[in-house]
Amino acid sequence: MEGGSFCGLPTPMRRFSLRPPDAVKQQNAGTAGTRMNMLDMRTVILMGVFSHVLCAVVVVELWRVNRRRFDGLGYQAADHLLQTVALVLVGLRGIIPDWLSMVGSNTMVLGGAILGLIALERFTGKQGPQWPNVLLLVVFAGVHAWFCVVQPDLAARNFNFTLALLLVCGQALWLTQRRVEPAMRPLLRWVNLAYGGYVAVCGARLLVMAARPDPNNDFFRSGLYDILALLAFIVLFILLTFGVMAMVNRRLVADLQAQEGKFAKAFHTSPYAVTLTRWSDGKIIEANQGFSEITGYGLAEAIGKTSMELRLWGEERDREMVREALRRDGRVRGMELQFRKKNGAPLTGLLSADRITINNEACILTSVNDISERKEAEEKREQLVREREKALSEVKVLSGLLPICAACKKIRDDQGYWNQIEAYIATHSEANFTHGICPECTRKYFGELMDGEK
Repeated sequence: MEGGSFCGLPTPMRRFSLRPPDAVKQQNAGTAGTRMNMLDMRTVILMGVFSHVLCAVVVVELWRVNRRRFDGLGYQAADHLLQTVALVLVGLRGIIPDWLSMVGSNTMVLGGAILGLIALERFTGKQGPQWPNVLLLVVFAGVHAWFCVVQPDLAARNFNFTLALLLVCGQALWLTQRRVEPAMRPLLRWVNLAYGGYVAVCGARLLVMAARPDPNNDFFRSGLYDILALLAFIVLFILLTFGVMAMVNRRLVADLQAQEGKFAKAFHTSPYAVTLTRWSDGKIIEANQGFSEITGYGLAEAIGKTSMELRLWGEERDREMVREALRRDGRVRGMELQFRKKNGAPLTGLLSADRITINNEACILTSVNDISERKEAEEKREQLVREREKALSEVKVLSGLLPICAACKKIRDDQGYWNQIEAYIATHSEANFTHGICPECTRKYFGELMDGEK
């Protein structure tokens, strides 16, 4: 009954609508979707742009500081810059040409991902051929352009982008998990986690697109799954940036520890007397075994004392001269100085020193090469040379033509006087004469006497 009751109870008047029931259902569904998608695509992109800019600044600074130490950081910085510019182009869709916002931006993202892969390969020393990825980039750009210009299809573009990104990130994940040496894998832990997340999100997105195709062709009205996928990519990009920072910092720490080990080994095994002293008070912080062997001081005796307290300098002014040279030039090389041992014995050494900074404190690294034996040998050699030169200077040598008389055998000197041969030779050389008589002369001059005796 119109306006009646059911079972004697009054019934309220029903509101009628001129819209068909399907329209009401669509409105209710749209309202529910709006409530679920509290963040629309534009808001997510804006958040991503800000986070990408910060990440790009961090990685570019990381490259600027460490570009001479590690290979591949320039490619990583280029990757972050391309990703940031690409997201800005996506946000400008509708303002800039569609081919630039759709094809250009997504090609930049994929190209940046390939650069990130190259960066990892160079950083780990596991470089591989890149022509397959270049071919992938070309094919991707062509397919994307087809579904943008010739046959616009948002779902096909999303599928194309996700599949290509999965292939590149899969290579990076394989690199961090299998291709690098086990000793380097801890350095790549966070990078490995980020690329694992990229692979997982891309795989899940492909499954969702295959199971529930979205007929929507407006990117900014994408469904909840696409918005969540973009949010996941933004978070993973931040995680990747953190991973790159951790990777570089851990590599720096490892290299620093290796350098410290090499320095400590060279410091303690050097045959020279090596000390590390503070610039401010001159106290010895560290000394090696060579110092103990050369000076005679034990390490426990020397550490905490100054060189003046140990009375190591032969002349106190030499210490001030060395400090002045370090203050002016920052280093000293091969300065020959006199030192003293613990027992007071003199020591000649070649001093080399550098002014360095350790833990924000100015220090002096000094090395002294004991050349006492060498100097003694040089002095002996010089003494022998002097004695030889003196002996040579005293030797008189006769040379040239001597005018001698054929009869009496006298020699004419430079003044024209005739001298006995003995006198001439004695004057012009170091030779001395002893006189005797030969048998022939004995018979010649004393023959009669000798015959009478017989």
